[in-house]
Amino acid sequence: MILAPASVKAIPPGFIDLTSSCFDSILYPNLPRHQPSSQATFQQQSWNGIPSTIQQRATHLPDLLPFIQLITDKCQVQPVHLIMALMYVQRFRQSLPSGYTAEPEAAHRIFVASLLVASKFSDDRPLSTKQVVRATGDVWSIKEITQMELALLHFLQWRLSIQPDEMVDFLKRLGFDSQWIFDTVPAPPIIQ
Repeated sequence: MILAPASVKAIPPGFIDLTSSCFDSILYPNLPRHQPSSQATFQQQSWNGIPSTIQQRATHLPDLLPFIQLITDKCQVQPVHLIMALMYVQRFRQSLPSGYTAEPEAAHRIFVASLLVASKFSDDRPLSTKQVVRATGDVWSIKEITQMELALLHFLQWRLSIQPDEMVDFLKRLGFDSQWIFDTVPAPPIIQ
């Protein structure tokens, strides 16, 4: 299991851009790369019963990249939580039925839910839902964000454990060295 480092680590340059691109490519795999997701048209499909009031307010959200930057800055997000969130989103996407198309701003909701789940799973002092509500400018209520987290957990079947070697491999595939997350490269788990 991955635990957040005891000290706050800075997010390396370019990683917010990479995070945004990864969310788009995971959630919108058929979207042409030159067309931003906010301008794309998608079939309307609700996300596991999230109320339509959330869907209506989502249209007032900024593009995903500035949204991620805003949350990471205001909430002092740990890099390890961003990576875990990306890994959860990859698992989430694999759990969706084939042919599923995401709503244009589903990435915002899934980013918030996956980031909170990652922080709560790996940190003794996690991000609070209230912090995220404030950071987003009260776009969603605490109750709505909690519903988003529960929906994500349902899709993940509560499988949240991430082994250090999984994260190292994931980072290598993205072209990042795991040294900026871990103080040392994690040893493989001991098998008994």
